[in-house]
Order: sequence, then C-alpha cells, then structure tokens
Amino acid sequence: MSSRFKIHVFLFVFLASCNSPVSVTDTAASLGQTTGGSGTSGNRFVNTGAKAVKVITSKTSLTGSYAVPGILPAVTPIPPTYPGYDGSTTYNPGLSAYQYFDVDGTTVIAKPSWLVDVQLGITSLTASSACATFGGPGALDVQDYYRTSEANCTVAQDGTGAGSDKVFARIVLNRDTTYIGYGENLLVQIEYQAQGLHLNSDGAAAGTVESSLDQLWKVFWNSTLGAASPPKPFAVFVPPNYSACLQSGTLGAGAPGNCTGSYRGAPIRVKQMIIPLSAYPTASVIQLSRVQSRISAAGPYNYVPSFCSADTPLCLGIVIRSITLMRM
Repeated sequence: MSSRFKIHVFLFVFLASCNSPVSVTDTAASLGQTTGGSGTSGNRFVNTGAKAVKVITSKTSLTGSYAVPGILPAVTPIPPTYPGYDGSTTYNPGLSAYQYFDVDGTTVIAKPSWLVDVQLGITSLTASSACATFGGPGALDVQDYYRTSEANCTVAQDGTGAGSDKVFARIVLNRDTTYIGYGENLLVQIEYQAQGLHLNSDGAAAGTVESSLDQLWKVFWNSTLGAASPPKPFAVFVPPNYSACLQSGTLGAGAPGNCTGSYRGAPIRVKQMIIPLSAYPTASVIQLSRVQSRISAAGPYNYVPSFCSADTPLCLGIVIRSITLMRM
C-alpha cells in the first residue's frame, strides 16, 4: 500500500469522525454541560411541540394578544410556576398575553409548553397622558398597539432590567429540557417603531453618552423575576431611532418644523436577536426595559417639545407591534 493512499484513508476516517452527528438524546453531563429545570440530563434538541410563536401586542380582541384589565397590575408575589418563586419575593407582573398566534400572525394556537408568559408593563389603563399603555385615537398615537410616550414618562419609572421595572416587554421561559433542549437557542424578532427628536444623540447632555440619548431601551436576561437579582444586559434595543421629529428653533419652543401633518411617525422596523440559551442554562427571563430618557417632564435635561400633544409615541416614543419567538 502506497504512503499516499494511507494518508488519504487516514484523512477520510478523521474527517468522518469530526462530522459525525451527535444524538439528540445525549446527556448534558456527557458534553460537560448543565441544564436548567430538570437536572443534569435531557434532550439536546426537542423536536415535539410548537417551535415558534407570535405575540401581537394589540388590544384588538380578534387579532391581538392582549386585553386591557379593569385595574392596573400591581406588585405581587412571584407565582409558583415562575422562575424565582420562593414564597415571598415579589415583582411587577405587567399584563400577560391571553392569545397566541403562528408566525404568520393569522392563526390562533395554544401557548407552547416552553413559554410561561409574555408580559407588557403598563402605567395606565388608557392612552390619555400615559407613559406606557395601548394606543388611543390621538393624532400622534397608534391605535390599540402597545406604546410608550416619553413626554409622559418620569425618572421614577426608569428601569434596570429587573422584576421591579415599570415599562418593559418580558418573556418568561420554562427551561425544563423536555420543553427546550439544552442545545437550543432562541431567536427573538420584534416589530416596532422608534421616533425621537434626534436619530441618536446630539451630545447636549452632560455625563455619559447614554445620558444624552432621547430614549434608551436595553435587552436583559435573568434567571429569576426577583427584583433584587441583578439582571445581565445583553444588547441595546433603542437607539437607533428610525425617524426624528425635528423642530426649528429652540427645543421646547418655536415652530413645529417638519413634525407636522403626515410626516409624524416612524417607519416600522424589525429587530432580530439570538439569545444564547445553550450557553446560559438558567436564563429564564428575557426582558426589554425602558432604562432612561432625558425627554421627561421630571428629567434633569427636561425638554418636552411644545408641538407634541399628550399622547406622543409618534412624536417621541416607541410602538411595539409584535414579538415572535423561534427555538433554534
């Protein structure tokens, strides 16, 4: 047998062994990993049940996932089935989705077993002068969809990504490896509009770059809903703003500039993020939180544009239209 032939055979065997598929029933322990929810063993991938689900953040009964409650959600003990339950710890629950859709947003499906909840933090039951709620009929609002109006948000509602936040979109997962395999990750797709006075920052505020932003939202992950547990920042959600409601003259006064008529508002955009669940086996809470803004009646750099009415998400704020989750 020639030496060249022997080398070819060796390379074939070596490459074949490198590319051999791993069984979906391999234990986490055999790969030196741990899992959340069901101990140290389970499925690397789970092939049963719905792999994707869409939440439409509208209060329209037939086509949306939410219904405005009769009273504002208040701080409450963490329920037994939620991450962080210990019988005493509390959190701000927000408003839970009651209806779920396929990825096309046209067919109602059952909530997947791997999804515990999708919550929205609201500060008022109506859109009139509210920081975060569902849009009303105002000229600068988006009817029925979840939105924030920065002109009506105060510094007391600034968030940290924890369970005590007031303005947020929160995804709560069941990390049992019979529902989400320990080798799986999560694709989060958000359909939204973001409108500011500047596309990002004009540098007018003192301090850090973040302190000079019109509005700042971040993505966090955590293993519990407990307010005292420090969340981990994962990414910046907003900025960028995709449209700027510019005004001629001094901020807070002067002519309305280009923020008039049909120019009001921002284009609908889609943001995708892959949450590395396989690297963080205890990550059960994915949260988009409003962290801060200098556009606030009570803020240290307060200037609320005079041409913005009481309901101003399309002058200055965010509209979230849908959240789609895909296991991958």
